Amino acid sequence: MAGVDHGEGQQRARERETRWRQLRRLPFLPPDGKQRLAAWLAEIRLHFGAVFEREMDAGRGFLWLPVFFGIGILVYFALPAEPSALAVAGLAFAIAGAAWWCRGTIGLGRTLLALAAIAFGLTTIKLRTDFASAPVLRHETTATVTGWVEAREGTPSGGARIYLRVASISGVKPAETPYRVRFVLRSGVAGIAVGDPISLKARLQPTSGPVLPGGQDFAFVSFYQRIGGVGFAYGAPIVTDLGPAPLSIRLAEPLAALRETIRERIEAALPGDDGRIAASLIMGDKGPISDKTQNDMRASGLGHVLAIAGLHMALVAGSMFWLVRALLALSPRLALTQPIKKWAAGVALATGLLYVAISGAGIATDRSFIMLAIMLVAVMLDRAALTLRNVAITAFIILIFWPESLLSVSFQMSFAATVSLIAGYEALRGMAARRPILTDMRHAGLLGWLRQHARTLLMTALLGGIATTPFAAYHFQRVAPLTLIANLAAMPAVTFIVMPMALATAILMPFGLESVPLAIMRYGIEWMTFVASKAAEWSAGIGSVRMIPALALLIAVAGFLWLALWRERWRFAGVPLLLAALPIALLAPQPEILVDQNGLAAAVRGSDGRFQIVGKEDKFEVENWLRADGDPRAANAKAETGHSAGCDALGCIGKLADLGDVALIRMPDALDEDCRTASVLITRFPPPPGCTARATVIDHETLVRGGSEALYRLPAGESAAAPKFRIESAYPAIHRPYMPPLEPSTTSAAKANAKSAVSSGE
Repeated sequence: MAGVDHGEGQQRARERETRWRQLRRLPFLPPDGKQRLAAWLAEIRLHFGAVFEREMDAGRGFLWLPVFFGIGILVYFALPAEPSALAVAGLAFAIAGAAWWCRGTIGLGRTLLALAAIAFGLTTIKLRTDFASAPVLRHETTATVTGWVEAREGTPSGGARIYLRVASISGVKPAETPYRVRFVLRSGVAGIAVGDPISLKARLQPTSGPVLPGGQDFAFVSFYQRIGGVGFAYGAPIVTDLGPAPLSIRLAEPLAALRETIRERIEAALPGDDGRIAASLIMGDKGPISDKTQNDMRASGLGHVLAIAGLHMALVAGSMFWLVRALLALSPRLALTQPIKKWAAGVALATGLLYVAISGAGIATDRSFIMLAIMLVAVMLDRAALTLRNVAITAFIILIFWPESLLSVSFQMSFAATVSLIAGYEALRGMAARRPILTDMRHAGLLGWLRQHARTLLMTALLGGIATTPFAAYHFQRVAPLTLIANLAAMPAVTFIVMPMALATAILMPFGLESVPLAIMRYGIEWMTFVASKAAEWSAGIGSVRMIPALALLIAVAGFLWLALWRERWRFAGVPLLLAALPIALLAPQPEILVDQNGLAAAVRGSDGRFQIVGKEDKFEVENWLRADGDPRAANAKAETGHSAGCDALGCIGKLADLGDVALIRMPDALDEDCRTASVLITRFPPPPGCTARATVIDHETLVRGGSEALYRLPAGESAAAPKFRIESAYPAIHRPYMPPLEPSTTSAAKANAKSAVSSGE
């Protein structure tokens, strides 16, 4: 799209602009209505054609290539069935060849180039899916697991979350053995390190799907991490002899040992949650931080501080860049004769790489480092460092290696914030360039500098907060109403105390002097957590929103990209798209019933308009259901929701407002009666013949195929003997590789599975 010769593009733009102006100078329009309409359309076409050519000449077309690449990734997940890798790759290369062949025809060539980007995005995610495919446990099991410790993360309770490269699982065939499992280890944690060969008894199960349609899909995330089972360990592990660990683990051992040493020394010098936060900012593991602190940080809009991303990378590498350049500038000879700015950029790049290694190299960290590396290389090449073009290159690299990250909240929020900041400041600089300068801020003194810094911080928080709000609402059903105030209050401490002292800690630790910067760092951390706690307290109960449909988010993203990636005035056409997403989000229908994927519990909307829980309560499911409904009870779900149902050994009955009873069956003996009286039947047993004609039935087959279910009320017909619902499943009818494994779907197997679940007390 950006490969057209600039001189040719400018000539085309001038020609269209001239024709448009000539058309506007006509003394009158043709009297005939059709001719008048044709002339008006020609005027519009010529005007926007000239605008488009100016955008292309400015290189804005390149910014849209990763967008089209991402559309291809979305197309893959929207397909009704799994495509052939050979077919999609052949299609991509065929379209690319056609684009090259038609490069002389500008319009057709650009269109084919955009289609080729979509096709290559589709091909990339298909190849990534095939590569990530690995065996997954088909059912819950207790077994002896052996393997090598691949990674470990802390937990608030003092245990550890262990990632184990599996050697064997008792009772599981080698061909069906997962590549990797994850489990929580509560005892024997201190003696376990990355690379250790261990054996232990564990309770493992397949990763569950979303607790409601459209919710977070844990099975999806685990699939691309090649995790085939999750659970918890019984007792302490035993170190055993399994031979040498895989090469990737052996290479990771020294770095893992360094990370653990850093953690121990930080927490020894700075005990408590402050030390765990300090370790998190350096190492990227926020698991040990208390749940209260993490919840306060998220509710206040400061959660981004705990996730190592662009802010941390910029502060660490930027501090090193400034320090090295300042030290080199002390020598007049070096400052005048040598490219000390480029030398400082090289040292900052090495510092960023070391920070990535120590912090665990998560997706957000990798994205930030790639962005930083491109910026610093641009400095070395005397190019502009912070541009949307660099962001587009970063997005391309991330999506090529981790295309599934497009659906992650980390990717979406980090790129939204980055694009918003760069595009926003680019627009502000353009506006400032058109205004007369009345004062020179370079000589405004300390007060002027502080005022300028406060203005910059306010604008940064405003742009970043607005850009990330739709994603926070979609993924977490929460917005932080005091995020602007919290960021203005806390970020100066993070910028000037916390992160510089984190860098100083890493530099001084080899000399045993880390306690000095950590003592200073404590004050910044305490202020940050105080601000987060107060902001969360003051905004309690007012930040919850209902789950918004994916369509609203897609429209908002389209409007945001149109507004941010173009530079001409037509970019403001993105504003109506952003506004159009609001009614879609606010007026979206809400489900009347939610059913968990095992058929053991349901949320039923009562006469007060709020969900009541029917069946077995699971804290995690209940909190997610209530949060998706914008219900503030999610903060203390189990204590407040109670049951709206009468339960006995046979089942539970819930009252659905204006639509009768919802029966959740525990034993087959309740089927006949509940089928005659209930409007909705939730059962893991085969329903009696004719039951589906009298009631809406969610049976075992439906749950196995579709996962969790949501039932939406349909308008009543002329003769509504039974209420009718639109049923939405978490998964489509055709199984895809990244979905949880299907259980045997025969009637006898379903019945046996249900009886086993009931007898085991689930």
